[in-house]
Formats: sequence, C-alpha cells, structure tokens
Amino acid sequence: MAVTGNTTSNRGRSNNGPDHTSPAEQFAPGTFSIAAQDPETGAFGVAVSTALVGVGALCPFVSENAAVATQSYVNVSHGRNAVELADRGISVSTACEALLEDDPHDTYRQLHGVTAADSFRYTGADCVDWAGDTAGDDYTVAGNMLDSADVVEEVSRGYADADGSFADRLISALEAGQAAGGDKRGKISAALLIAAPEPKLYHNLRVDNSDEPISELREAYDLAVETEAELPAVAEDQLGEYPDAIVDFGLKR
Repeated sequence: MAVTGNTTSNRGRSNNGPDHTSPAEQFAPGTFSIAAQDPETGAFGVAVSTALVGVGALCPFVSENAAVATQSYVNVSHGRNAVELADRGISVSTACEALLEDDPHDTYRQLHGVTAADSFRYTGADCVDWAGDTAGDDYTVAGNMLDSADVVEEVSRGYADADGSFADRLISALEAGQAAGGDKRGKISAALLIAAPEPKLYHNLRVDNSDEPISELREAYDLAVETEAELPAVAEDQLGEYPDAIVDFGLKR
C-alpha cells in the first residue's frame, strides 16, 4: 500500500508547487477522509473530518454506485458530478479525470473515490502540506494540511483492521487518523454519509462544530444503533397497531 504525498497519484502531474507562506494559508481547508465500498453489502460511504465548520455539507457524496470525497480548496460540484456520472455507468476514474481537466484550479483540489469497478485519487500540487493519498482494495484515503503522512497511513490501517459494521469501520478510520495527529490546525467537524440498500438511522451523521467532532460522531453512531434496535418495541408499546406504511420510517421490521 503506497502513500503518495503532494502528487497526483494516478494522474501524473508534478509535485513542485509553490511555497505556501501567504497569510491566506490560515484559511486553507485541511481535511482527511475515506471513501469506501462495503464488500459484504455493496454499500458506499464516506467519513471525513476537518478543522472547519460543517464539513458534511461540502465533502462527502455517495450513491448506490459510488462514494466520492472532494476537499482541499474544495469544488463541491466535483463530488456531486462524479457521483452522477458514476450513476450513468461512467467509471469514477474517467469521471474525475474529466472534471479535473475542465477545472482551471485543479492543482488546488483533492479528489478521491470508489465504485464497484475502480477507484480514483488525486492530490493537487498546490494542496497545503502535508497532503497525499493512498488506497486499499475497496477504499481510498486522502488528506491535506495534516500533521504528517502518518495520518493517511493510520486512516487506511484503521479501516482495514477494524471490526463491526461498515459505518463502525469508517468511524474507526477517522479515530485512527485523529490519533495520528489529524488536521494540524485542530478539529471542528466530522461527518459520515452512506448509501445502502437498507437505510439506517446512522447513515447520515454530522457533527458541525465541536472540540471533539470524531468522538461526538462515534457517540451519535452508538446512540443511533441503540435507538434503531429499540424502535420496534417502543412503537408497539406506544402505538399498538400501526400501518405497514411506517415500515419505511424504521419503526417496524
């Protein structure tokens, strides 16, 4: 498993970016994330954390066919468009290549993702150090403005070594990355987004402004799992007979 820093990984661009010493660097959106497909269920998911508010609104994009994370000096449309193209049967590598080719500021972007057939990862030369990416059999990892390359390595290892549900493993990956240093500015927000054949309460979780966003994301996940397990009994106790239509709300299995 190769970890690539400040290079395009599978696009072939130079890593000779300018020295990032301008005052604007303090606003650079450092992030680390993982995009993956669950080999057991086929679900696609993204987990991400950053030192800016509301990362869940900007970075993760998923569908039944793809998971994509767009970050660094983020172009939100890259994530949305990559997933839409994947839904039309276009490989994520072809989709992301085309989007970056049309982007005059592509060297400032970081973009990665997976489908069932392929994966893609790109770290532009002008992403703030430390920036880079790596990949496993069914996932990609990328980060920028990180404490060190160890963050990306540990996100990858944390996911590969974790047990539990797909969502649990994605959060474990973030926990491992944070333990390795995370975003070198600190931590503010985290998010988990999953597209699966059977939706769960914990498939769309966000912590938008916190001193411990990944810990709170874990707490939200644990509470959602507990709540979902208890819902059928609670509904029966409170409502007695209820229409089958509310199955879609997860109150009845």
